[in-house]
Amino acid sequence: MRGARPGKLAVRAVNQYRNREVISYLGLRYYLDNSAAQNDEWAREVATQLTLDRTSPTLFRVNHFKDKDNRRVIHHRPIYLPGPNESLAEAVLLEECAKHPQVFENPTCLYSYHLSSGTDRSGMFAHYMTGLKSRHQAIAEACVDCPNGEVHYLDIKSFYPSLDLEIVERAWNRAADRAGMRNRYRDLGLAMISMQASQAENTGDNLLVGPMFSHLLANLALRELDVGISPSLASNYFRYVDDITLVGSKASILESKQVISGLLEDLGLELHDDASPKHIQVSTKKWLEGRYDFSQGEESVSWMTLIGDLKRFLLKHPDQQPGLEDAFQSEGFRIPVKDYSEAAYERGFLENVVDYAKRSWFRAQVREVTIQTLLSGAKELRSRYARSFAALLQLSDTASGYGRKRIVPKMRYFGGRLIYLLPEEGLAELALQANEMPELLLTASVMDAVSSGRLDDVVSLGTNAAQAAAQPLRASGRKCSLESIGDDACSQQSLAVAELNGLKLSTEEPIPSNEIVRFARKGADRELFRSKDGFMRELACLHGLHHGPRHAKMLTTAFDEDEEFTFDAIDQLQSSDSP
Repeated sequence: MRGARPGKLAVRAVNQYRNREVISYLGLRYYLDNSAAQNDEWAREVATQLTLDRTSPTLFRVNHFKDKDNRRVIHHRPIYLPGPNESLAEAVLLEECAKHPQVFENPTCLYSYHLSSGTDRSGMFAHYMTGLKSRHQAIAEACVDCPNGEVHYLDIKSFYPSLDLEIVERAWNRAADRAGMRNRYRDLGLAMISMQASQAENTGDNLLVGPMFSHLLANLALRELDVGISPSLASNYFRYVDDITLVGSKASILESKQVISGLLEDLGLELHDDASPKHIQVSTKKWLEGRYDFSQGEESVSWMTLIGDLKRFLLKHPDQQPGLEDAFQSEGFRIPVKDYSEAAYERGFLENVVDYAKRSWFRAQVREVTIQTLLSGAKELRSRYARSFAALLQLSDTASGYGRKRIVPKMRYFGGRLIYLLPEEGLAELALQANEMPELLLTASVMDAVSSGRLDDVVSLGTNAAQAAAQPLRASGRKCSLESIGDDACSQQSLAVAELNGLKLSTEEPIPSNEIVRFARKGADRELFRSKDGFMRELACLHGLHHGPRHAKMLTTAFDEDEEFTFDAIDQLQSSDSP
């Protein structure tokens, strides 16, 4: 028996990076295979010191799908993944920042990346949906107070990559000074910024997208706008990452926009111009038609209740995991079923029940959950979501501006869940319909791959697309095909993601193999232990020499009872627009 459960910081890091990128997640899981590394003291002392002593960066670049232009050229966003030790050190640093709310807590106008605190184990930051809902409610209140006004959506161009690291470092030092932060933690932040600067020398990027610490740094860089300037603006101001929303009279918004543009210019940033599709304006009266877009209906079954019931069932009946998996597959569902047997059995039954009873997701149970009730709930959602998607598809034919801005997130919401719920024939038809909307290209591509088993298109899109398809395909148990693949980094990484998930691939052509593909297929070998790529070298060493790879088992086995359920066809497809 392992004895003590993993510490809060380890679980936060695992949850946060599982939502970001599966390669990071696996690195953390192999790192945390050592039980000594699971406790919070290891994170605060060992992981922190190793990061402070690091002399070269261990950032691994992957490519995420961003968009496809009018010439059908695919554009990717580079994502930089820190090594597992640095990921754990990030959890330490962000926890320390949360202890100084007067400096690091989000001001009331900022709704993105709110630091977790206390005993929260769900991630380093609060779930993004919490901020989106709060912002939506705040905008609604502002619109009610300004019945004859306007709402303008503004967007900062290439936000993170345009933020100069010298500006970021000054913002970090100012915040550390105000907080009276211990030198150890100030230096840890500077070491992480220096690691990004070393990477930037080779790529030309500035603040990197990928590390969790980047989100805090970006918020600190705009602190003057959020705290110093926004209260004196003529209009109401709300920010979510690079998305700025202004509410007020037309004149007050134009005045506020000039002030905001000037401050952003001082930081080397600029807004998309008025002709950009990202610049949307609508009357407050029209905006209020979508006031309740985030409200939950009164249906007895929702996606949240289904997943909550699923987790309760698996924790109470871990031995029934294989039977539930078979039942889902027989009904055409591709819902991944994590193995909680180790987490559930490591403590006594009574200890489990007492601990679970303290948690809201467990107390919320009002009925006995069985395999049959889970199947019934999934069937109800499948029918309801398919009808909702079809209705939105009809509306999209004529929607533009704010109307389209309301429709697209809803279609992504239903589309992502239908990837897990619809049988192959229905999903293939939905893919054809979704493909008619440019904003749903990524969703449509994943739908097509999951319904057909053909991976050729998604591997060219990026690792986010590959993971979004791989998870439901693995849950379906079907074989997949790949006719050919290029030797470019993006395609090779996407192929590796498919292999990491344990997909059964058939291909008639030899596939070129680089280090990440070899690691995904065969696990570690002695040559990988000597890789020139620091990230790959550490990943191989942490995996160790085994009779084959352990990746697929890691992805389907829960690290801890508080590990969140992750649905890649939902989380990876939410948006490819920011930051």
